[in-house]
Amino acid sequence: MNTRFVGIATLALSVAAPASAEGLMVLGGGKLDLRFPKGNATQESSAYLEAEVQGFYAGFQGLVANDDAATEISLYAGYRQELASGFSYDLSYTRYLYPNDGGDCCGEIGLSLGVAVGERLGLSTDLTYDPESSLGSIEVGAEQMLTDQVTLSANVGLFQQDGDPDEKTWDLGVSYAISDEAEVDLRYYDSSEQQSGLFGLSMTFDTKLLGG
Repeated sequence: MNTRFVGIATLALSVAAPASAEGLMVLGGGKLDLRFPKGNATQESSAYLEAEVQGFYAGFQGLVANDDAATEISLYAGYRQELASGFSYDLSYTRYLYPNDGGDCCGEIGLSLGVAVGERLGLSTDLTYDPESSLGSIEVGAEQMLTDQVTLSANVGLFQQDGDPDEKTWDLGVSYAISDEAEVDLRYYDSSEQQSGLFGLSMTFDTKLLGG
């Protein structure tokens, strides 16, 4: 069994176990993601459970897709903080497992950086690196709150691929906050590998189960 897999699982259990620990929060949620390429709609649904103590967090997520081979379990752990200046950072490691396609697959180190520009504009950069394949990605984004409920956002990414040219991606969308816990997002996606772009509709729900 992969030692990193064991390490993440152990950390997740150790963080979640002391439910009475000071500052402990337990979060949970789910997402339904619909994509509409020409002539064929695809669907992914996922749910996660996460525990956090003073910036350190660990959790797992399960994802079920139309394609059985794409069904995924991910285990992750990391550390995140947001400073009074509006700058935030999140350093993590995620391990991916595909029960219907070989089991333990791969893992990646992630670093997310964000900064608030004023009260309604946010800029972000997301970096990933897979130590086993020596491949990585970068994605930069911006989001502008139009109202307290409506946010316009866009992302541009570059993803390295083994033996193939880098994939360039971009998306543009608008989200509507139904409540503090639920959100709907309508988005247009395109990339250098797609013959044409596609629309996506997602619905997310996140809630605090304990603490905070």
